[in-house]
Order: sequence, then C-alpha cells, then structure tokens
Amino acid sequence: MLALAQIEYIKFLREEKGLSIHAIAKQLKVNWRTVKKYADQSNWSPKAKKRTKRYPVLGPYMDIIDAWLEEDRRKKKKQRHTAIRIYERLRDECGFTGGVRTVTEYVSKRKKELAEEQETYVDLHHPGGEAQVDFGTAEVIYEQKRREVKYLVLSFPYSNAAYTVVLPKENIECFLHGLQTLFEYAGGVPQKIWFDNLSAAVVRIEKNGTRQLTELFQRFQLHYGFRAEFCNRGAGHEKGNVENKVGTIRRNWFVPHPVMTSWEQINEVMKQKAEKEMGVLHYEKKRSVQELWEEEKQKLLFLPNEPFEAMYVKSTSLDKYGRLRLDDASFSVAGGVAKQSVWMKVFWDRIEVFDTEYRMMEILPRPYTFQEKEMDWRRELELLRNKPKAIPYTMVFHALPESVQHYLIQADLPKRKGRVSRITGWLKEGYTMEQIAQAISETSAHLLDEEGVLYQALYRQEHPVWSAESLPEPYTPDAFKGYDPDLESYNLLMDRGGSA
Repeated sequence: MLALAQIEYIKFLREEKGLSIHAIAKQLKVNWRTVKKYADQSNWSPKAKKRTKRYPVLGPYMDIIDAWLEEDRRKKKKQRHTAIRIYERLRDECGFTGGVRTVTEYVSKRKKELAEEQETYVDLHHPGGEAQVDFGTAEVIYEQKRREVKYLVLSFPYSNAAYTVVLPKENIECFLHGLQTLFEYAGGVPQKIWFDNLSAAVVRIEKNGTRQLTELFQRFQLHYGFRAEFCNRGAGHEKGNVENKVGTIRRNWFVPHPVMTSWEQINEVMKQKAEKEMGVLHYEKKRSVQELWEEEKQKLLFLPNEPFEAMYVKSTSLDKYGRLRLDDASFSVAGGVAKQSVWMKVFWDRIEVFDTEYRMMEILPRPYTFQEKEMDWRRELELLRNKPKAIPYTMVFHALPESVQHYLIQADLPKRKGRVSRITGWLKEGYTMEQIAQAISETSAHLLDEEGVLYQALYRQEHPVWSAESLPEPYTPDAFKGYDPDLESYNLLMDRGGSA
C-alpha cells in the first residue's frame, strides 16, 4: 500500500493537473492499476481489516498448491486436481504430515478466489472516436422460413451508440462491405477500432503476438485511415462494449423474428432501430446517448471521397460446359465457351465476369446457402388457437403469407379462433400453407367464413376442373375452314321470292 502522501499526490495529478492514469503511472513508476485504484477512490473512511485465517502446518506448502491450481486453469476440466488428489501429492511427494481437512478447506477457498479473479476484468477506457466491432448470429423470416443470418455491430464505448448491418456470411467481402456501410451510417470513420482475431482480417498470429493481416483488409484500412487494434486470444472482454451490444441487439432487435424481404429492407429496419435507441440515457453518464454521440461524432475521421471497392479479383476458367463455378455453385455465362479463361470481380452480393480483354461478359448474383428451418405451421398455430388476441403479436403471424394474415386479422376474436382451427385442420389434411394462401386470395371477402367455399377452392388446386378439348374434324376442306358466310345474300333471295 502507498503512503497517504503518495496517494494525495496521485489525486492532485489526476484532478488538478488532469493527467491520465498511464501518465501518472509512468511519472511515479507505479503500476497503473494502483494509480487507478487511488485516483478513482471516493470513500476514504477507515475500514476494519479482514481477519486472515492462518495455516501453521499448511503454510510452507501453500505456494505449491497455488502453482498446481494455476496450472489447472490451463488444462481441461477432467484433468484438473481434486482436493483429495492435492492432499495425496503433498503427502507422497512433499512430506506433508497435516490432515486432509486442512488441505481440502484451503483448496476450496483458493479455487473460489481464482475463479473471482478470472471473472474480474479491467474496464478499458475509450476516449471519444474509438469503436469496437464484432459479429453476431440471429434468425429472420425470409420467404416463410426461418433463416440464419450474420449481423456486424459497430459500437462506440464513449457514447454507447451502436449501429448494425445484416449480412449473409462472415467472409471478407461481407465483412468489409458491412464496415463500409456502418461508417456511412455513423457519418465518419473511428480513429481506432478494436477487433477480434477474425479470419477475414487476420491470417495468423505470430509467436511475438504480431498479426499477419489479409491484404484486402490492409488496403481497406489504408483507404479509410483508421488504426486497428486486435484483442488477445481468448480475451473477448477487451471489447466488452460490443460484446454486450451483440447480445442486446439479438435479444431486442431480432425478437420477434423480423421479416426480411431484401438485404436493403432489413438493414433499413436495423438503422431505424439504432437511431431510436439513441434516445435512451447512458447507463453511467446519465446523459442521453444522442447527446454524447453528437459530441463523439466530432472526433471521427472524414469519409473518403471515393468508397472502397470491397471485392477481390480472380482469374479462372469456365468448365467444359462453359459455366463458371464459385461457392459450390455453377452459372451459365452469356457468350462463354468451354475452357475459356475469364476474370472475376467477386463482391459480397455479385460476381462481375470479364474476358481476358477485360470486356464485361455478365453480372451474376452471389449464391448463398442459408441455414434454414422449415416452419411447422400446424404446431405453431395450434399453440395459438386458444389465444386469438395474441396472434398479431407473434413471430408466426409475421411469417404467414399476406393473404392469411389479412384472413386472421380482419376477424373478431371468436371468428379468429375458428379461422385458426380451420387452417390447422387443412394443414392436417396435407394442404400446404401456400395452397391455403392462394385459396383465400381467390375467395371473395364476404364468403371467407363459408368453410365449404374455401375448401372447394383448396380442392380445385389439386383437382382442377376437366374441360374437354375439341375433337379433330378432317372432312371440311381447308379453304372453307373458318369461312364466315355473308347471310345478307340469302336475305335478298327471300325478299325476291327465291330468284336471284
């Protein structure tokens, strides 16, 4: 513990001179954690010292036990020491003569202390203009199915502002496109950004801790001018603000499952949610996030005049059928021939194909395979049958086809319950939700409560009405087929008594 005079000087340097924690630590040659402890301490009332339990017999062996427990923290749980095993080793290897209870009590106490130390992290201080980045995973409703997507979060610890962008994958093209979009949302570029050691940016970590970065990420960093900081391995708490944001966004912005019609639509929804969140109070500073964000925006770097092209260029050849292969999919290329050499520009959402003279051949959509889960409509609706009032507020309702949504929402509660029962009954018979939606859309609104009319519309989809085709008639000469006689001539004959 420092002398009170030293503590008073630390407070003076911090509060009167305005020096940072690290500057004071450097000047006084004291650990920065010690400086922070006394600089931030507000209660200086005398405290009773906690009584420390003494271990007269175990004392000489406590360092050995501590060393074994420290080693255990780096091992798999099944290969760690039990308290009894520690006692046996002390007895057999170290000549310990004390009792087993003395050892087990100390081991239990020490394990708890080590666990608390492991969970207690330093709260990193971020001045305005610094950000943290991380990916999360969530589900959306797309084409009446639950699909797994990624979302990239950019958070600003100083103001607690955050933006997110929804993406199909965590590859480097999506990662850089996402960062670019988030910079545009923020209206500037953070001076320093903290990253995890994600593969889109880091090729490998050298023994001395330096990172070998991907070329595309380095180009992106140079283009936007930010400084990249990477967390230590297994130390996600070093970017704790964004870790918390990833969880908060998943629990709040993706519940209930949002309906996605396109990447542009879902990201506009997320941007609106981020802007709405600015109105809350900062959890610590008791000022609105919006107010703090306006201050912090002044410290952001300007966006460059030209956006970065987040893509990579690759030379390849078409296959023997003249098709292009990428991402385990094949595409027909207009004008492409077997084994033709081509260039590709691979963006997050498209592939631009050029010939060897760099003439554009075709622009193809980027194929992505979603991890999807089929919606069990029957089960989901049966759970809601007795809760008609709750139906419009559920995830399953927003996933339903539009005609089915209107069919349910436009009915009063007793009718709504009946309509849900009707739909589950049709599903049980083997009709699909798409067939039910089509039957509803083809039925007049005033007949929707006529179960027989709707059932007839469903039945017709699988058993269309048979119409007889006209039989061929080979006897009439071709010159007379389709001939339209002039009946006026016959009228004239009738008027003249039958003479022409």
